[in-house]
Amino acid sequence: MEKILCEVPAYKWMDDTPFKRWAETASEENKDLFNRVCELSDLFADMIFSQDTPTYEFIRCQSKLSGSDEWVDAEVQLPEPLKYFSYTFFTYHMADLNGYGGKFDMQDRTLTVDLSNFGNDPVLLHEMIHLHEFVINDLPMIYHDAVLYCLYKDLADKIPNLNERVEAHGHILNAGKIARIGGVHDILFLLKSFDLDLKMGYKLGTVFGYGMEDEWDGSPGAET
Repeated sequence: MEKILCEVPAYKWMDDTPFKRWAETASEENKDLFNRVCELSDLFADMIFSQDTPTYEFIRCQSKLSGSDEWVDAEVQLPEPLKYFSYTFFTYHMADLNGYGGKFDMQDRTLTVDLSNFGNDPVLLHEMIHLHEFVINDLPMIYHDAVLYCLYKDLADKIPNLNERVEAHGHILNAGKIARIGGVHDILFLLKSFDLDLKMGYKLGTVFGYGMEDEWDGSPGAET
């Protein structure tokens, strides 16, 4: 890990020192939270452009062999935050959040879930989207756009009226209302939450929260 950190001085948040200090005194509940994050990590492979994901295929490159007309896959040079991504760059906490279900703090690089939501996967998945968007948003915009496009392309045939749902979410009045309550939840966040709903077998809107599941209760469901 020290070698990696030496290679990526521009990304100061890629540091597992706080995690090591956290691990020394973390409660069993906090450790359980981290373990559950690791168990759910495969659901976010697209957001770190892992091989065999739609996002990796989207940015995959090919080149011709010297003296040949044959095209071969070229190694994709991912930015260090994606290539060396680790959940040990963050710390994990169960705490009283005074009415909030969960919280991801970009400055402290902490993911916290309210004590009342211990074992609540939708809340944890919601905060994990925030964590991964923190990583994506620290990179050139192409990576954010690639994730957004690949999610939209995959969901377009699975979710009825996806365009209408995106437009409703992105309207300035609705987006502003949600931002005032709980911070920015952009269209990428919305699409990733739908992706997780389908993969986990939830009603649409469950991972997003903010009453979205209730708003859509009884509407045509997604094709799974």
